[in-house]
Amino acid sequence: MDFLTLSELFLMVCLVIYMIASIKIAARKTGGSALAGVAGFTISLAVFLTLVTSVTGIAFCKDIAFAIIILSPVGTIAAAYALAGGDL
Repeated sequence: MDFLTLSELFLMVCLVIYMIASIKIAARKTGGSALAGVAGFTISLAVFLTLVTSVTGIAFCKDIAFAIIILSPVGTIAAAYALAGGDL
């Protein structure tokens, strides 16, 4: 295993920890923290899926990551509104 593969795997572990921290931030009852938490989760998920494409060669993960980046602003705002206590 070369250094690049090890560093990609380490980055994937760090992104999973960041996703867990983003869920904790999103669980707060204020709108701003919910918005920041959900946005952080979606961005880290997209980068994680891009790394999965790089490490394993599964090509459709890159397409899913691109769709998440394009569609995430609408979902982020809706999820933050719902987590803040509003009705959709």
